[in-house]
Amino acid sequence: MSDKSIQELEAEFYAKKFYLSYSGLNKLLYSPVLFYKHYILQQREERLDSHLINGKVIHCLLLNNGEFDDQFIISPNNLPTGNTRLVIDKLYNIVKEGPGLLNNYTVEINSILKEINLHQSLTDDKKADKKGNIRTADEKRLEKIIDATTTSYFEFLKRKGNKDIIDQETYDACMTSVTLIKENSLVLNLLGLDKEEENITIFNEVLLHMDDPNIPEFGTKGILDNVKIDYNRKIIYVNDLKTSGKTLSEFKESIDYYKYWMQAAIYVRLIKDFCKDKIDDTWEIMFTFIVIDKYQQVYAFPVSKDTMLIWQKQLDDKLTEARWHYSNNSYTLPYEFIKEQVYL
Repeated sequence: MSDKSIQELEAEFYAKKFYLSYSGLNKLLYSPVLFYKHYILQQREERLDSHLINGKVIHCLLLNNGEFDDQFIISPNNLPTGNTRLVIDKLYNIVKEGPGLLNNYTVEINSILKEINLHQSLTDDKKADKKGNIRTADEKRLEKIIDATTTSYFEFLKRKGNKDIIDQETYDACMTSVTLIKENSLVLNLLGLDKEEENITIFNEVLLHMDDPNIPEFGTKGILDNVKIDYNRKIIYVNDLKTSGKTLSEFKESIDYYKYWMQAAIYVRLIKDFCKDKIDDTWEIMFTFIVIDKYQQVYAFPVSKDTMLIWQKQLDDKLTEARWHYSNNSYTLPYEFIKEQVYL
């Protein structure tokens, strides 16, 4: 947590225009307390879920060709595990501004071991061993930590920097997914990756934000995976890649469970605002979820106009709830539990 007081953090949050993303809105509706901790108190937890990492890797390999090495690093096959790895990670975070060799940090390592109460039962030798050595408890603890595996891992962390770590298995699986996508002519055409066409503009991983006059308190924002603007057909294709641990037949359930419909509705508004000076009412915006399921099956789910209209209306309702929380600086309970008694 920041050294600032809660009052200072709240004042800082409300002093500038806030732009609400799909993930932020979803968090606010599901648990206002988590939203408050994350966005206002700045107590942000790292998300390391495998499907999130896989999605980032696939996006990078497919849409941001050439940037993989800038964002990711493949881990060595032999890594320390459990508390031993925790010790090395903590040490690196302490000394990463100018790290030397692992065995130069014996004092820091023993300090971390004491902090996490690891190997503290070890004691000084009472008598010399066969070689005449009398080891201290600290020396014994260091022997538990410093070896070829942890030394190699520490050197790896120095090369890693701010890149995300993935293992070889994850990389290979993501490469397979990318290959399958590229073999799907429909998906390839949706993404604009099949061939160069005249009067078509492609945006990948584009960050957009907008102000809504109906909600002056805050705006909305999002990073759109892929946008293809077809000036000949007067169609804007907004495509969102999803990796799923479930099957294709279960994706409709995921739309409701994870509120992906809310993400789609926000993205359509963002692209409409972004292109407002280039398009008119004769243009069509087509939103498509491109899904890679647990069996690496690839399928494009287009969203119909009627469905999108329903989602837009639902989004208005959810933004109204978010506006209440924001305007009242109230993040104790979800809106429905504040506004009325909920009976079981």
